Amino acid sequence: MKKIITLLLLLPIGMYGQVKDPPKVDDQVKKEVPSEAVKSDLSEKKEQTIVREPVCIAGDCENGTGTMNYTSGTYFGEWKNKLRHGEGSYKWTNGDVYSGNWQDDKRHGQGQYIWNDGSKYVGNYSHGIRSGYGIYYYANGSIYEGTWQNNLKHGIANFYYKESVNIGGRYIDNQYVTGTGINQNSYEFKPKG
Repeated sequence: MKKIITLLLLLPIGMYGQVKDPPKVDDQVKKEVPSEAVKSDLSEKKEQTIVREPVCIAGDCENGTGTMNYTSGTYFGEWKNKLRHGEGSYKWTNGDVYSGNWQDDKRHGQGQYIWNDGSKYVGNYSHGIRSGYGIYYYANGSIYEGTWQNNLKHGIANFYYKESVNIGGRYIDNQYVTGTGINQNSYEFKPKG
């Protein structure tokens, strides 16, 4: 009987340890990255969702130009060996749109990704991720102009706010490290969206 009572007393402690998961790396990133950037990264990953039965609805979806319907959206553009390759556009069912270069079924080269909330990225992709130079236009009007690595702000950049600009800021893994702020009215080279 003592064993049963002891077991019943310890059971809630064991259950608590099983229910409480350690924080995930993604949770830490969400704390450090503006919510729009987190959302944008998640939206871009939708393309990688496994599609059960894509259907070619027009043209040549093997080696040419054609339109393919997926469960997550529609692609119109160039194909090579049954893969998205060359110029093309993908429109997700939620309204997000990517237009630009593709290689081996991934965004690769110059492209533009517009989210359904109005935020936009214009720049370079490498094997499906933002990499190299690019400009991110936030829905709130802020602009990041600089380099990217693994979908994160990384390197030297300018960040434009409504009333100011940070020139030559340095970012490491999405975190601002250093830079010089000046009044935006005296800086006439803000990117046009």
